[in-house]
Amino acid sequence: MENSYIWSINGHEFEVDMEDADTVDRYVSALKVFENARNTKTNSVSEEIRTYCKMYREFYDTFLGEGASEKIFSGISDNSRKYDEVFELLVDVLSRQRVESEGRMFKIAQRYTPKRR
Repeated sequence: MENSYIWSINGHEFEVDMEDADTVDRYVSALKVFENARNTKTNSVSEEIRTYCKMYREFYDTFLGEGASEKIFSGISDNSRKYDEVFELLVDVLSRQRVESEGRMFKIAQRYTPKRR
């Protein structure tokens, strides 16, 4: 059975529990990296791609801890498509957690809701 609170990527595992307040705080702080990067001006398409990938590395280091981006993107060049694909893998984990959490709460509510006659 897969542990939905562990994100496995590029041979490394990271605990990602979006029901934990500290994890959510780090995630919200990491999202600010994206907001701050919107105002970055570049001179060329290649510079824009490098800046885009740097933004993702900063996001992961903020969210998962310093050095996380090196582990996640080891062997991956600055390629916007590949970085987007990695982010999509993380979003899939977060979505599964939300579905599991909602399902768990639904079962609890059903267990304690009086039966109608």
